Amino acid sequence: MQTFNSQDNLPSASDIIDALHNILRSQVAEMPDLATPFSRVSVPNTYHPTIDSNSKSISTILTERQQQLDAVSCEISGLETVMDDIKILRQQLVERKEKIDQSMTFHKGLRSALWRLPAEVLCQIFHHCLPEDKYLSPKSKLAPTLLTRICRPWRDVAVDMPSLWCRLHVKFNVTRVGQKEAFYDNDYYDDYHYHTRVFRGSHLNVEVDHSAWQQAVFHYDSWLKRSRGRPLSIALERYDSTALLGNLLQPYMDQISYLSIRFSCKVGKPQLFLKDMPALRELVILMMDDRDIPTMAECISQLPSTMHVLDIMYAQFDINLLSSLDPVWTHLTQVSISFCRQDAFLHLLHSCPNLSSLTVEAHFNREQTLEPFTHANLQSLYLNYAEEEAFSARLFDALSLPSLRVFDVCVFDELIWPHEQLIDLFSRSNCPLERLRFCDLTVMDVQRAKYVALIPSLDVVENVVCQWP
Repeated sequence: MQTFNSQDNLPSASDIIDALHNILRSQVAEMPDLATPFSRVSVPNTYHPTIDSNSKSISTILTERQQQLDAVSCEISGLETVMDDIKILRQQLVERKEKIDQSMTFHKGLRSALWRLPAEVLCQIFHHCLPEDKYLSPKSKLAPTLLTRICRPWRDVAVDMPSLWCRLHVKFNVTRVGQKEAFYDNDYYDDYHYHTRVFRGSHLNVEVDHSAWQQAVFHYDSWLKRSRGRPLSIALERYDSTALLGNLLQPYMDQISYLSIRFSCKVGKPQLFLKDMPALRELVILMMDDRDIPTMAECISQLPSTMHVLDIMYAQFDINLLSSLDPVWTHLTQVSISFCRQDAFLHLLHSCPNLSSLTVEAHFNREQTLEPFTHANLQSLYLNYAEEEAFSARLFDALSLPSLRVFDVCVFDELIWPHEQLIDLFSRSNCPLERLRFCDLTVMDVQRAKYVALIPSLDVVENVVCQWP
């Protein structure tokens, strides 16, 4: 029987369909006359002494029924074969329809002005397509990767735009036990099989799946190459080998301008990331282990003079560690840090004459005598505070901030806030304060009136959710 497995049969599909319609309309499936002289016997398994079981007429009937059954079975089989062929023909027609639809969609698109936009205009549009995140994910459903998948002309424009590929969020794992995890995007890559980690006492031996690692390096490296020497902003959130990740970044060390690192306690020698970065301007370190702080402090002290922003909020620095960073403090304009002593707070201000923004998580654990100090350039101060009123009061009594414009404070406990000392700080500083915000703290009307009387244009906000810069 002829089947319809090739495209050559498709042009005659309409003729085949018409012929089938005609056959089906003319075909009447009549039920055969199956009546016999024995049909009146309603229950064949009951006792019928008058019927001869060896009767030739019964044998003839059975032979005829078998022939009829074979004929019907053959027709059913043939019809099923035809139905399979019809299904194949239908699938071919569906595929043909899809291709025609795609062709129509494409040629309709050619009538749109979008396809005739100059590359310069597309570049502007592509920039507006980027997520607002500081670091971009390489997922296929997000720009800029998405822009390379629409059509060849768009891909050519996107790949040729270095500014689209200057921000990257690196997040992958190539050693996880008993799991599969795609480092980039499941739309592109197969899952990876990870090798085992072996714990021996306090040491961790990591065996890397090099096939998965090579895939990771290839795709991240392709992204970074498209930046073509532009300054890079990179966030390293998850990785299993400092050395291997360092090898990936080595060709781009001169380009890295902004670096955010979330350290893993299972990965050794995190300080390797901070060497030979002559263009580094901003460094954010998250989840640093206490044992790594002295080593990291030494590395930070050797960072280039291009450094302007340092965020080490989640590591406790005392005055000795701060002193070890003196070479880099001079250049900083924005710092986020944690303190457990008030003298460390003042030492930082002494060491950072160009500081304009300071975010501090304060855990002052004892009273100290503080010498008065004036910082001429600090414009924004954010205090995450959870200690006794007297500690805050002494700090405010020692400070003068003549350039202060924004003061935010977050209080976790129900403390009696030293409003009088803070008002004295503002008065003594004669600062152009524009915003005073109290997070999780209610300000009485009398206190608010004193702030506004001192600075009539001051915007006082209270009892808001803490949102640190």
